Amino acid sequence: SYINRAIVAALKDPVGRRDFALGADGARIATKLTFPHDSADHSPTRSPENILDEDLRSGSCWSLSAQHGQVGIKLSEFIYPTHVTIDHVPHEIAADIKQVPRQIIIWGLLQGAGNQKRHVDALEVLQASPLNATGEGPPVTRGGHFLPLAAFEYAAPSPRHIQTFPIDPAITSSSIYFGVFVIEIRSNWGASSTRVYCVRIHG
Repeated sequence: SYINRAIVAALKDPVGRRDFALGADGARIATKLTFPHDSADHSPTRSPENILDEDLRSGSCWSLSAQHGQVGIKLSEFIYPTHVTIDHVPHEIAADIKQVPRQIIIWGLLQGAGNQKRHVDALEVLQASPLNATGEGPPVTRGGHFLPLAAFEYAAPSPRHIQTFPIDPAITSSSIYFGVFVIEIRSNWGASSTRVYCVRIHG
């Protein structure tokens, strides 16, 4: 049937890049950088930890009781990020396509003396980037210094339910590496709540 074909297509991974934000490889949710803390559904199948699992078959996701929010992800190692992938279930089988995230900002926590020096050396290029207009950091920073890494719109509905976006060239050319990321959801496609199924961080 059409639905079965959509499910089979969903199980194929078109990305072909290592996912450093995989829970099975040691990535964890940074709860102090995650907001809102409550969810639209308090069951385990709706907790933030679900975005660290690439298996969409279970229907597990992070359910936000708002149109905007943020989730922190701590990797098991520092990386030079190159791309970010956002997974959602195919729109043909989604309960409400309006719950799909729309405007997304990716932030990286600046850590270590070496990275501080690289940041200073690359400051002119970073300030000339369009990302400089995204602000000083995500809504919740816990006193950390965050740099904007990417800003994009997840397209919905779309024939591609798994969408990959590049990290800004100003960041990749700076050689700054990161171990903590924040995915800020600035809007969705019109629902009062938002669902995030999977976030992958590549490098």
